[in-house]
Amino acid sequence: MSATRRRDRAAKDKLTPGQHLRAEIERLGLDQVVVRKATGVSRQTINNIVNDRQPISRAMAGKLGRLTGRSSDYWLRASFSIAPRAEPLAKSGAGAARPFGGGVLVNYQITQAVKNGIIGMDPFDEANVRPASVDLTLGDVLITAEGKTINIGGGQSFTLKGDRTVNVSTRERIELPQDYIGRVGTIASLAKIGIFTSVGLQIAPGFSGHLQFCIFNSGRDNIELSSGMPIISMEIIPLSVLPAMNGGGAKRPRRTRRRP
Repeated sequence: MSATRRRDRAAKDKLTPGQHLRAEIERLGLDQVVVRKATGVSRQTINNIVNDRQPISRAMAGKLGRLTGRSSDYWLRASFSIAPRAEPLAKSGAGAARPFGGGVLVNYQITQAVKNGIIGMDPFDEANVRPASVDLTLGDVLITAEGKTINIGGGQSFTLKGDRTVNVSTRERIELPQDYIGRVGTIASLAKIGIFTSVGLQIAPGFSGHLQFCIFNSGRDNIELSSGMPIISMEIIPLSVLPAMNGGGAKRPRRTRRRP
């Protein structure tokens, strides 16, 4: 076989980044609308990429990595090998081999997932990674029960007295792929002294942003809150299949002001 024929045959066994993205969208049971919403770009941008009219940028590679459970470097390849056709993940009930298998991610898996761009966490400090979770820290701003906004950055702190609450958010911005969830709770050392966090049980698939929650001091002693201190612990869990993105859910409760 001549060198030219070998090159032509090798080219037939490869997919362009756009063709591979189209195949991944089908495999995961998604459509371009879902991909557009998950990546925050226009539908035309997605259409241009899958039709090879636009390359995948590094920023887009990171977003596609979080959506598909692959690294950002994976999406920066010049070409992809043709894999055997598989049923869409959402319909088959059993997808292709996952990067981290099932169950709660352990310490080295968490670190690898963040470094590979599968899990978005900014800033990320490996010192906060625990055996099967990662500690998240306080941001610079908190809001008291009276509605007063207080900045605790730059070495400042706030004294949370007993039987008082305060609203806070994490310093870290979290981004989860569409087939991962997070579970959060109070760090054990703080729970032992009566500090509890009021936060939703689950961080939903595809979540992007800072976690917002309420801290309650049920103990007798005051506690000093400062920016950057570990406050809640998060487990990261890959789902067995991609959930249906139907946008449903219960209505949010209406908040009303208490009369004096």
